[in-house]
Amino acid sequence: MTRRRAVGLLAVAVGPVGWCIAIGAIAGGDPMLALEVGGLALATLWAALVARKLLASRRLSLALEINAREASLFGVPLRITPVLGTDAIVVGSIRPRIYVGSGLLTSLSNDELRAVVLHEDHHRRTRAPIRAAALGAWLRLLGRSEWVRAALVGRLTDLETLADADAIRRGSSPRALARALLKGDPSLHAVSFAYAAERRVEQLLDRARGAPVAAADRLPYEWLPVALLVVATVGCHAGL
Repeated sequence: MTRRRAVGLLAVAVGPVGWCIAIGAIAGGDPMLALEVGGLALATLWAALVARKLLASRRLSLALEINAREASLFGVPLRITPVLGTDAIVVGSIRPRIYVGSGLLTSLSNDELRAVVLHEDHHRRTRAPIRAAALGAWLRLLGRSEWVRAALVGRLTDLETLADADAIRRGSSPRALARALLKGDPSLHAVSFAYAAERRVEQLLDRARGAPVAAADRLPYEWLPVALLVVATVGCHAGL
């Protein structure tokens, strides 16, 4: 854990409690009432947007299952479907699945296909779809703020670059990942795909040249606002 991340986590843990103590001392009474009401309303809207996204993901999964078949590529279990064409995605929340378009099997070289499968396997293992859905919901609610939008889109990009780094650790080449990325169809990907794709290609080419690439180290913004609300509420009502 880097120093920056440690400081950020400490601020998340201590900040709401400090705020509660300060406001309570100044105003007296329960300083949390307005925050709880507003926070609950915001969290409810966020949860509704996440649920809507997950329902859409469920419908997509059902569509991808048409004529799909079980397979294993490079030791990774997945589903091959003609519906997807020349792309690969991970769909699902609790038990996500990898879907690979049948056209992708012939449009990519063996090295490129391996890179794609390992990249998507990281998304599957880390449950990236539900994390992306949570980030997308915050973008809908708070994305008018340039600072907030930059942080959230940056976190979405991190989900992709972390998957790239994992695929490289497992034997894929950065150039194969970059070539496969440029051949993919962005229409099925997350809201940040265009921005993430540009950043990913730049970083992959840097890796291929042996240039150092900074590791992603942002806080988990997908869950952070809810965590802040819970910590502040529990801290204040515990009499801190």
